[in-house]
Amino acid sequence: MLVPESENTPNLEDDDRHAMESFILRWTSAKPKEVPSGWQAHVIRRKSRQISKDHVVSNKEVVVRILVFPTANLDQVVSMIVTQRQSERHTHRLCVAATGGGALRFRHELETKLGIDMVMVNELKAVSYGWWSDVQDADTVTYPALLCNVGTGVSMISIDKDGGFERVSGSGLGGATFWGLVKRMTKFAGFDECILAAHKEGNAGHADTLVGDIYGIETSKEIGMPADLVAGFLGKVDSENITDSDIAAALLRMVTNNLGQLVVFQAKAMNTGSVWFTGGFFNSNHLAEEMDMDSDAGTGTASAIDSAPVATVGRIVQNAVKEAVNFWSAGKIQPLFSSDASILGALGAVAALSSE
Repeated sequence: MLVPESENTPNLEDDDRHAMESFILRWTSAKPKEVPSGWQAHVIRRKSRQISKDHVVSNKEVVVRILVFPTANLDQVVSMIVTQRQSERHTHRLCVAATGGGALRFRHELETKLGIDMVMVNELKAVSYGWWSDVQDADTVTYPALLCNVGTGVSMISIDKDGGFERVSGSGLGGATFWGLVKRMTKFAGFDECILAAHKEGNAGHADTLVGDIYGIETSKEIGMPADLVAGFLGKVDSENITDSDIAAALLRMVTNNLGQLVVFQAKAMNTGSVWFTGGFFNSNHLAEEMDMDSDAGTGTASAIDSAPVATVGRIVQNAVKEAVNFWSAGKIQPLFSSDASILGALGAVAALSSE
């Protein structure tokens, strides 16, 4: 959920505001410790690039309030908004830009219960438009650009300088694969918990079969292969004393390694030296304390490359992808992450609707 607003300070008691807008405003104005566990609530300032029907381009800075919560909490959220809506003096309907499979799945229920009219925007269009609008002023962008959106699965999209897009490749091995295997093979109940444990306590080498396990350390050197190179993912997953953290680390390495290989092949086919990553797989902003984060994270923003380390679960996942891309490209292809990588679809849906 997100809502753009003017520069004026919002009035929490505005009677003309729709219950859904009030709900987002309430939680994005709350103190961090008041926000329910597993939710994310933050406010960003960004330039909104819009193209009118007459092809007039305009840039305006807007304040965007963002509220992210698990789909498992949808019934709870709907109930809270319905309760608030029942106490409203005005019951006008709200036009909402929406995108993605979940929006389609729950569309009828949300429109009926919340008093909204959902305008569906093609998911690839929303992600592409969101990214294109976000990076227009970046010096790091070359066209055609390769955008890799990682959610349930993976979509690779070619975007030209005018915002035109085409899905050029993809994979069914993405976020859903990782999380499905984690739930089946470990006792972790949440994504953030799993990623943190994998980073802090996990050793993927305890679960993966390495070259050194086959040839030994010295023989590995003789044949010119690193002993810690993965020969078979999860080849030792039935070993004694293996931990859930080890398994989670191995699963993250397996999924991101496959992703890195695919995007490098596609980048070479397109003759581009960089790949931009977006999607819900990088969604979490959960703080990971006392982490030794890579200060050269290669994170692209709309105006520059942000090299400042940010201790978040999302950054752990980004670094895993970065490592895979660097390995498969021998450091020749640069992985980049938009500053709003996990919500570009939502931002793009709003921008696309505004331009129509």
